[in-house]
Order: sequence, then C-alpha cells, then structure tokens
Amino acid sequence: MTAIKKANNSEILKQVIYEMLNLAYLIEILGKNRCYKGQSRVESNDVIHTAVAVKFRLLYDFLYSRKSKADGELEEAYSAHDDFKTTIGKPAFMGLDPAGMFTSESVNKYLVCFTEERITKPKELPQPKFKGGNENYIMNSSLLLASAEKFIDSLVKGSYTNLNQENCLKDFKESIVRLMELPQFKLGYI
Repeated sequence: MTAIKKANNSEILKQVIYEMLNLAYLIEILGKNRCYKGQSRVESNDVIHTAVAVKFRLLYDFLYSRKSKADGELEEAYSAHDDFKTTIGKPAFMGLDPAGMFTSESVNKYLVCFTEERITKPKELPQPKFKGGNENYIMNSSLLLASAEKFIDSLVKGSYTNLNQENCLKDFKESIVRLMELPQFKLGYI
C-alpha cells in the first residue's frame, strides 16, 4: 500500500491562485457577454454560469470549509483552515440557500458527474445557481475573490514571498483592475 503524496503548501497556493484567475476571467466574460434570449435552447450565460458555479464552489470550499474524518471522500481535500491554520470570515453571500441550492453535492450531481438522476430527472435536481441572475453571480464572486486575495496577500507577506512572482497572481491582479469597471463587482470587492 502506497501513501498518498501530500502537496506542499506552495503547490496548493499556486493552484488556488490559478482558480482565482479562472473565476475572475469568467466573471469578466459574464460582465461583457450580451446574451440574447431565445438565440438557442442553451443560452451563453447558462454556460458561463455553469463554469462559475464550479470555480466558485471550489474556492468556497477551500476558503471556508473545515475537513474532518467524517467527511469521508473529502478527507484528502485541502482547505485554508486545515492546511494553513487560517480562519477566514465568510461574507454574506446573496442567494446561497442553506437548503442545498449551491452545496457541493448539488454541484457534483448537476455539473460534474453524469448520474442517473442528472440524466433521467435533470429538472428535479437542485440546480446550483444563485437566485437573481448575473448580478448575484458577479456580486458573490467579487466577495469570494476579495476574501481569496486577502488570504493570498497575507501569505505573500510571510513565508511565501515567491508567490508574488507567479504570473497567475500578476494576471489575477490585472483582471481585478478590469473587473472594477463592473458596478456589481466593485460594490462587493471589499
């Protein structure tokens, strides 16, 4: 039996920064996208919302979740709390229903796994979406990215100074400057 190799903290942080950049790019596209209702059965905003849901959930779980042995499959997942001994205050996200509209299980069933439920009963699954449309996707992502950036910046000042030289971090900071042109994003980026 071989032991699972644990990534070092620098590798984890580089991946977190990459996911932050992905989410920022998606929000930038969403903010500029002109989706016309009825142009097809699947609207372009729906495709972007799906990608945002996955990236949002990934960062959300990393920043705010605490993993335990009881989580079973999540036991190997990395988190800011467990791996960096950091507790991050959770902002008041809009439209995140505690009953499960945007839980990891909902994202897994609806977006990243072909399950029997998804194939045979797609409209019965709780679809991972923020109530309120694009504005809430943009607002919630701005809150999440602001928390993630504060987390990364606090580590860059400490023992992870090499992260400041990462291209993804520089690209992320540049994308935030562009995103500040979106009023909903600017409002939530505190």
